[in-house]
Amino acid sequence: MKPLHAQISDYVMTNIKNGEWPVGHLLPTEMELCEQFGVSRASVRTALLGLVNDGYLIRVKGRGTFVTNPQRVEESTVFIESFAEEMHRRGEAIETEVLEFRVMPADERISASLQIPLNSSVIKLTRLRYRKDHIEEGPIVLTTSYYTMKLSFLQHYDFASISVHQAMSEHGMAKKFTEKHINVTFLDTRSSRLMGVESGAPALTIVSYTRDMDDELVEYCESYYPASRNEFILKIRL
Repeated sequence: MKPLHAQISDYVMTNIKNGEWPVGHLLPTEMELCEQFGVSRASVRTALLGLVNDGYLIRVKGRGTFVTNPQRVEESTVFIESFAEEMHRRGEAIETEVLEFRVMPADERISASLQIPLNSSVIKLTRLRYRKDHIEEGPIVLTTSYYTMKLSFLQHYDFASISVHQAMSEHGMAKKFTEKHINVTFLDTRSSRLMGVESGAPALTIVSYTRDMDDELVEYCESYYPASRNEFILKIRL
């Protein structure tokens, strides 16, 4: 039997694909879905978040969750850069502030994202990243990453001064590929407070899933880039 969140996702997608829920349709509330399926709110949120990240749904603060028209651009890359390496390539130095770094049991959302059993131990790492020459302007990204215990060696590093990419390289591990889901969202109260922006401020959200050379999922990451501090330029070669 499929996990509860997957059953909810299937239900939503069936209604979208058969035309019962057209573009612009307002979904039932989280509480209504909880009652309909007899599940926890966490299961409903995991299901809806996955469909938001896939571009089928969009959340509007104060109004609800709506069906949207997915428009995808798939990009293949020949190498994977860490955030620090990307910023260095652009000629910008960064400063990292570690907010949380601990081992914790994976809840339903994290276990589903990493495809591991519920309550498995994972490493949680939450960081704020700043432009080193413009720290006074505030952080440009808030990232929360979850790593499987295959990367248990990460516990011995100080990620204020080294990237996870570097730590993996030191242990002879490499990333095979990273799948990124890009969406626009509104920052919740906690994220807004950590980043020093107004609650509900728009942000670009990048949710990424990274596999190692054994094709195993080893990292699930959520990154929030407030629109007021970032500009994204997409160049498409035709």
